[in-house]
Amino acid sequence: MKQADRSFPLPFYVINKNFYVQSYSKQAKDLWGEPDSLLEIIDEESKNKIKKWVAPELHQTALEVHLKPFNAEPDPITADMYVTWNNDLYAQVIFLIKDEKLRKVTKTLNNLRSRLNDTNFELLEEKEKLEEVIDQNNRLSAPFIELTQDTALIPLFGDLSEEKMRAVENNLLVSSQKEDMDRLLFDFTAVGEMDREGVHVLTNMMTSLFYMGLDIIIIGVKPVQAKHLHEMEIPSQVNFMNSLQQAIDKYC
Repeated sequence: MKQADRSFPLPFYVINKNFYVQSYSKQAKDLWGEPDSLLEIIDEESKNKIKKWVAPELHQTALEVHLKPFNAEPDPITADMYVTWNNDLYAQVIFLIKDEKLRKVTKTLNNLRSRLNDTNFELLEEKEKLEEVIDQNNRLSAPFIELTQDTALIPLFGDLSEEKMRAVENNLLVSSQKEDMDRLLFDFTAVGEMDREGVHVLTNMMTSLFYMGLDIIIIGVKPVQAKHLHEMEIPSQVNFMNSLQQAIDKYC
């Protein structure tokens, strides 16, 4: 296998339609070595999902998967998987590993839900804890990932509600003020429903970032989402691109 010539800090693979690895990035090798098949690094619970959704006829796919642990961690690693097929034979695969804080919050959230199902004792206290965890989970739903010194990726996850956008707004505005930061890539691939008030907060935030001197690129927007964004009158200078892979190829 060849090692892929990739400078951005993400696990990257080129696979064929049978999932055999053709090449990989340095970070992919550092995390999982040199597997012959992509399925070797996938947790058992996610293998059927990948076999169903990673196929040439789908062309582009984004899904959440569980990967085999690394660094002696006991639990599988949660990641967003982006797949783009170059043709019917080969596909490019990028993994965005969930932030450690987000994984801890998700685990805590699941534990709290289980406890609430088992008992009604101290319900009010647990409800308050759950609300705190949900708020923190919302704030981590738009992580700020620096791909290069001047380009950052902001993948948006789940429904775009006003509550969630209010939670992430301050962190994104502060993180974007770094001296060398020129460009922000907002990835809509994993976005679900778009609440009108949530979109309003997001577009206002993009307008603020634009007036701060940053180039805004929106990626992976579906037609129905584009209609919502158009109604909110985002700045005309905002650019759109079809996929994360296209943006990385151009800017990274």
